[in-house]
Amino acid sequence: MRGIGLCGQDAGMTFALMRGYDHINVASCPDPVAAVRDRELAERILRYPKIFPTGSPDFGHAVQFGEEWRIGSLGADDPSSARYGLAMDLRTAAAGEPDPATAEAMLRAAARLDPEDGEQLAKDEWEIGDRRYRIIRVTKYIQCGDRVLEPPRSTDAGLAGDGLLRGHLIDPSAPCGRWEAQLRLNLVGFLAVAEDVPGIVRTEARHALQAHPGVVLLPPTFMVVELDGDSWGPLVCGDDPDDARKRLARHFTGLLPRMRKLHGDPPSAEECAEWTAMAEGILATPGHSFSVRGREFRTVRVSRMLRLGRDGPEASRPSDQERYDLTTGR
Repeated sequence: MRGIGLCGQDAGMTFALMRGYDHINVASCPDPVAAVRDRELAERILRYPKIFPTGSPDFGHAVQFGEEWRIGSLGADDPSSARYGLAMDLRTAAAGEPDPATAEAMLRAAARLDPEDGEQLAKDEWEIGDRRYRIIRVTKYIQCGDRVLEPPRSTDAGLAGDGLLRGHLIDPSAPCGRWEAQLRLNLVGFLAVAEDVPGIVRTEARHALQAHPGVVLLPPTFMVVELDGDSWGPLVCGDDPDDARKRLARHFTGLLPRMRKLHGDPPSAEECAEWTAMAEGILATPGHSFSVRGREFRTVRVSRMLRLGRDGPEASRPSDQERYDLTTGR
């Protein structure tokens, strides 16, 4: 495979294929921390056996250097936003790049991805110097059992760190326990699309199963939902359960008042006092299942997976821009 440079010229660079993308390395004796995590996963698979997609995918970019792929950043709502994020990282990297030609190529790519004037170039792969940059998509899902959504796990503490996963190594050959292996096998055929989506979306999802048959698990995020009888609705997400709870409190003291003002209907003093009391109650009430002033909330674990193929992590799909683009008209 020959590398195509920024200006379409043969860059003379060969990028390694991803080893072990379609294999799972099961460790008979994982390290103690991994063993505890795998035992808890076993309990959760049995208690919450159903897997449901939740929300739109995460988008971001990954970087290949040598044989390694690492996540540059996640958290974008659509491929276009991910390209803007890549442009920002390229400008930052160019400032510290010792090779002037590579630094200039980084800046030229950033100018196409985030131009001062005109439209963004919808290009999802760039080969610059000895690195390859790719816009990627990450599927989010929730495990569920008996109409109960999976709460955070005890082994989640300190696992997520930076929710954008900057620098996270994508290593399909890393040893794992047998229950993680089982979950990854379960996810190989996971379409993660609803029945009512357009036909092209389902076609692309099926193609992804063939082109990117490997699966790696990424650290989770967390979502707070509000229960209303047998239904639930998402409110906020966070990098860890505490972060999600704090964002829920800010939802009542920050977002709701601002939204009302933007719609020309500023809240009354009584409403603001009620929202403040809600926020205080949320922060003071322990547990992942909590009731505040007559309203029921749950903190839910949102798992993340990345598909892998022979050439590395899955890029955005052709239909993603139309389905998830929130930046039209920027």
